[in-house]
Amino acid sequence: MIVFKSVEWKNFLSTGNSPNKVLLNKTATTLIIGKNGEGKSTILDALCFSLFGKPFRNINKNQLVNSINRKNCLVTIEFNIGPTEYKIVRGIRPNIFEIWQ
Repeated sequence: MIVFKSVEWKNFLSTGNSPNKVLLNKTATTLIIGKNGEGKSTILDALCFSLFGKPFRNINKNQLVNSINRKNCLVTIEFNIGPTEYKIVRGIRPNIFEIWQ
């Protein structure tokens, strides 16, 4: 079973150069709630982009990069599969794809 620990991003969609990090393992379950435009879908897009190289929504990959900074889009996800810990780092401009165990 996959247990997500955290997802972190910067220059991703409408977020800027300051890193945003969401901890997903503080309790046994995590519920993400918020008003429209507060980033719920951004979290899902960041998870999917880090794992599969494309967002959950029907968005062009180049549209994932913040339109103001236009570079250094970076998403990092940390998770466990059983006792093994993993970290995936994926970025655009420059293209980055790293998997750490």
